[in-house]
Amino acid sequence: MSIKTVEMVRKIRDKHYEETKDLSVQTQIHYVRKKSEELLQDFHK
Repeated sequence: MSIKTVEMVRKIRDKHYEETKDLSVQTQIHYVRKKSEELLQDFHK
C-alpha cells in the first residue's frame, strides 16, 4: 500500500487556494483564524 502524499497535499493546497484567491489579505487572515478556531474546537470535543 502506498500513500500518495504529494497528490494529497496538492489537492488540499489547490482547494485552499480556490477558497481564498479573491480575498484581501486581511480577509485571508480572518479566514485562517476562523478555520484554526474551528479545528481547535473539534479537537476539544
